[in-house]
Amino acid sequence: MAPPNKRPSSLPISGGSLRSRPERMARPVRQPEGQEDRQPDLFDYDPPIPRTSLSPEEAPLLVVTTRAFTDRDREDGWLYCLVGRHEGETLMQNGLTLDARHPLTFCTRPAVMALLSSQDEENAHVERVLLRVRHPHIAPWLETDPDMSAQLGASCYLLSRQVASG
Repeated sequence: MAPPNKRPSSLPISGGSLRSRPERMARPVRQPEGQEDRQPDLFDYDPPIPRTSLSPEEAPLLVVTTRAFTDRDREDGWLYCLVGRHEGETLMQNGLTLDARHPLTFCTRPAVMALLSSQDEENAHVERVLLRVRHPHIAPWLETDPDMSAQLGASCYLLSRQVASG
């Protein structure tokens, strides 16, 4: 008789095996037809095509009167741009240009009064028009303008990217 604190041997009985059931074979993983597991080719990359403008349908511009603005305005969903009357008419007909060398400056509503007063001092003889556009329509092509933001005390942007971000 075996001592009580000794465990029975895990050795197989002669002619037997340690496992009670046979091992299963791994199933091969089936790929759906037409989808091979292949590595993408590095030479298949197509870079995004730079754009030169946004059409009036993509980013519709509206003329705004300055009577609706005060110094204590809160931000809204619009961005504002102050340009000469002739340039404003051209932008409304042809769309917004995307040019890093001559970007259009847009600002949020709280910066409009400061922008109007600074432009009046600089160019009193030029007839100006204030345009607005919905922020989401041009957001992928905007870059922040920290200098103008600091000068006007509110968020300002440059419309200069030719490849959309995001």
